[in-house]
Amino acid sequence: MVGGRRHRNHGLQDIPLEKGGTVHQPRHSLPLAICVLTLLVIIAVGIIRAPTAPAAETRAPIKIGVLAPLSGPLAALARDIVDGARLYVDEMNGEMVGRKVELIVEDYEFKSAVALTKTKKLVERDGVHAVIGVILSAAAIAMKDYIHAQQVPFIVSGAAVAEPLMMEKPSPYVFRTTFSASQVPTPLAKFTYDKLKARTATVIAGDTVGTIELVMGFARAFEEAGGKVVQELYAPIGTTDFGPFIGRIRRDVDVVATLVPGADGIRFIKQYEEFGLKGKIQVVDTAPGITDIALLPSSGTSALGMYASQPYVYTIDNPRNQKFVQAFHAKYGRDPGGPGEATYVALAAIHQALTATGGNIEEKAKFLEALRHMDLEAPRGHVRFDQYQNIITDVMITRIDKVGDQIVPVVVETIPAVDQFLGMAPEAYLKRPRLVALKGTFGK
Repeated sequence: MVGGRRHRNHGLQDIPLEKGGTVHQPRHSLPLAICVLTLLVIIAVGIIRAPTAPAAETRAPIKIGVLAPLSGPLAALARDIVDGARLYVDEMNGEMVGRKVELIVEDYEFKSAVALTKTKKLVERDGVHAVIGVILSAAAIAMKDYIHAQQVPFIVSGAAVAEPLMMEKPSPYVFRTTFSASQVPTPLAKFTYDKLKARTATVIAGDTVGTIELVMGFARAFEEAGGKVVQELYAPIGTTDFGPFIGRIRRDVDVVATLVPGADGIRFIKQYEEFGLKGKIQVVDTAPGITDIALLPSSGTSALGMYASQPYVYTIDNPRNQKFVQAFHAKYGRDPGGPGEATYVALAAIHQALTATGGNIEEKAKFLEALRHMDLEAPRGHVRFDQYQNIITDVMITRIDKVGDQIVPVVVETIPAVDQFLGMAPEAYLKRPRLVALKGTFGK
């Protein structure tokens, strides 16, 4: 007590000190400590659970495998695949729908077995969500069953044109933004008969399934138009001396229809001129082979006067294409070829499907359904997929001319919205013999 009166410590408890005296401590210190501790826990939990960064920083990146034969006879076309992919991703600042995009590039050396091995590496080790690219029909066919079993979306954006890839046992995981073996040569065959007035033809191709199917597509359509294919010639891929093949070309034909790809095509057209045949027998390219923009600088004046058929050429005159060409040229110092644009379109299709699904590529059923409904204004024009997931696209007939000091493809005719069934009902088209089965049936 103080002054004879009891001092009320108002909730304070006297705690004796070791050396005498007391210290006052709140009587309710334990409950108060519990409250403080509880509050700290709540704050901490709130901090952990609260989004502290934008979604793009917390969601896993989207991984896309890019398969291209960067070594081998079609290296120039392969480079277009890789550059088209990188350009699109760069233009999107490395993201799609708030998720970072990672491109993983693999060289399969223009070998089917290597293509399958590299696909397995991309899927099993790298964990890619989709695969794009591929030049070589045999490679795409070798990959197809594995892609289907692993349920990985695969968009052919190179030059794998074979009919079995899309038409026989179609897979919901396989798409194509380039063209089929029937889609591009058929309009050229009709043009050659109607406009160039050719009545007889020799076909020559690299001896592999895709190139064979392309010249067979031309041959079938040329004969359906009223012409006659009198000779077939096939050179192994990697041929350096085309003399034995050019020497066998009949000199009485009106046109030579080719699909000799890559470096082989450059050698063929130069040697064709050396044999004195340029200007005597018209040469047409049943798809972008000799006339692909990646090869024209090397083909040089030997390619002048050729006609070709293709879904994309960098000289298309529309604002979207002008913007694309300017961006591609600014980044790589050259103009884009068909594989560059088709791969750019493949990435745009993936982006559109991601947008429709909120960026959730892991929900494969929803993503695939959105991808099937792809509807884009591409550099080439309006594109969409048919029910077999092959692109429906305009096809252009071009002539190789010299404009100023450049050798360029000039569009002379455009056929709108060509599909792989050529306007036929799919069921009716599929009853026809496969193009590769027509090899050796002409000129009998």
